[in-house]
Amino acid sequence: MTAIVGERDVLLQATAERFSTVADGKNIMMSAVPPLFHLDATGAPMEPSIAITAKPINLVGAIKFSATGATLVVNGNVATVNFDSVTSDTVVVQAKIREFGVDHVNQYVISTVRDGQNGNPGLAGLNTAQAFTYKRAATAPTDSPGDVIYTFASGAITTPAGNDLANGWSKNIPAGTAPLYVRVASANSRNPTDAIAAAEWSSAVQLVKDGAKGEQGDEGADGLNVASVRIYQRGTTNVAPALPTATTTFTFATGALAGLNNGWQTQVPTSGGAYLFTSGATAASKSATDEIPANEWSAAARLAADGAAGQRGTITITAPGYSTWSDASAVYEIGAAGYGEPINRDMVTLYDATHAVTKFYVNGSWLEAGTFINGNLLVDGTIAARALAVDDLAAITGKFSRMTSGDIEGAVIHGGSGYPYGHGYNWPTNGGDGFHLSAEGLLFGNFNAAKYAQFDANGDIRTPQFTSIGGKAKFGGELSGVVGSFALIQSPSRIGNVNAAGYDLNGNGLYFYDGLNALPYIEIGEYIT
Repeated sequence: MTAIVGERDVLLQATAERFSTVADGKNIMMSAVPPLFHLDATGAPMEPSIAITAKPINLVGAIKFSATGATLVVNGNVATVNFDSVTSDTVVVQAKIREFGVDHVNQYVISTVRDGQNGNPGLAGLNTAQAFTYKRAATAPTDSPGDVIYTFASGAITTPAGNDLANGWSKNIPAGTAPLYVRVASANSRNPTDAIAAAEWSSAVQLVKDGAKGEQGDEGADGLNVASVRIYQRGTTNVAPALPTATTTFTFATGALAGLNNGWQTQVPTSGGAYLFTSGATAASKSATDEIPANEWSAAARLAADGAAGQRGTITITAPGYSTWSDASAVYEIGAAGYGEPINRDMVTLYDATHAVTKFYVNGSWLEAGTFINGNLLVDGTIAARALAVDDLAAITGKFSRMTSGDIEGAVIHGGSGYPYGHGYNWPTNGGDGFHLSAEGLLFGNFNAAKYAQFDANGDIRTPQFTSIGGKAKFGGELSGVVGSFALIQSPSRIGNVNAAGYDLNGNGLYFYDGLNALPYIEIGEYIT
């Protein structure tokens, strides 16, 4: 490397690094935290502001930010959008760097997503309790206390009234010396009461046994183990599934239930349908386990139902390691980030050290953010630019309240009731008025009403009273109170032929010629001959 000498070398050393081709990978990377505005069900934002950071790649120059749909607070290469300034569901933030006379632009789209309104109130909670009945007998009884109604508020059986139940069973411990037996049933209902069927009572278990008088009593029997057992199953409809049909075994020490069938589980399942059902039974035994017959399970009740999943908001993904754009890679990066399939207005940037492309997803296609703006993203009155260069404006329709233009070529301008849209260069036939201006000329008024003026492109002028065609003017109207001066008026026969018969009128007088010589035969001026 040679030494830096001379003014030119010093200037070259101090100048900014230059890039000249698209292959240099010039771009402005944009990212935001958080990526979107999330509103709760009341419309309040979960985050008050979003910070958008712009990072130039192979570009030198100051970043200029602008936005549609909100007001920006700019600090260096970070633009902040406060939710209080947002006027649209979609905010488009633009970052621009002008380098060597070329504008490099990128955009970041901020979407607003809202939580859905609260759903309908859910079903009332499930009341659960255990009901106990007692009976003294010499041997374990096999009969049932019968159908009863349990009231959750009082925590007792309220029907039948009183203490006595069917087959000698009672609500309270009866007096006597015979062994005491107990039966247990589960009460489950969303209502204030639950009807317990006779078949739902557990098998009779001896609770205590009195010793003989005057003798030492037998060693006390083991205490009674009692547990409420619940089972669960999901379904795809609101129809409750069939209850278990097999006898199950419950272990009190571990809470395990063996032998379940018909799809029931001891834990809430995570799959199988949107509707969750439950059933219950009571295990009661002096031993470590208890067998629960199929008829002891309560009727299945719906415990819960899944709500409908809402659509996620739009996201912006930036992924390195790509030298070219690929639609499949963009879809992959969205899925890899945990967002599933792309939705409209998702934005992805694929880049490496020398290449960067940003596109967004619209109706199954990936469109370049720098070349396409969905009209639904624009807010009325938000487009502002110093210049617009396009190949064809034929598709633009609208009303212009004010327009300042330079050179307009090949234009047709018209207005008024007589010259509607698409009217050609001809007079209207409906009696209307107005004007038409095109490359052929200018029309005013209405020819059929004899109130018009026509200015042809070749310079000819036509009105009902006056014409100027081919450089010759003709007047055919009425002069009233005319004051003025003129140089020469000639009859048509003498125009261009001074020897012809006719007349001349000028400032000196009026002359009539017979056509036989160049001298007038009548002169009206200062004197008459």
